[in-house]
Amino acid sequence: MCIVSINVDEATLRDMRPDLDSTAAIRLWVQQQIDLRIQQMEFEDTETMSIEEARAMVHAAIHEEYAKL
Repeated sequence: MCIVSINVDEATLRDMRPDLDSTAAIRLWVQQQIDLRIQQMEFEDTETMSIEEARAMVHAAIHEEYAKL
């Protein structure tokens, strides 16, 4: 396991998702998003991707989640 840091615009996120009303709630939500994406990747039968491709996919998944609100 590893620890990564990301920057999140808390005000924008909370405007879109009022339930994310604390840093702990945001941390949990982001962890769930990452875990979900990793599970999806495990089930996909694709060639190995670079870390930059994986990073782009994570950002896209988070962006898609924001767009739903």
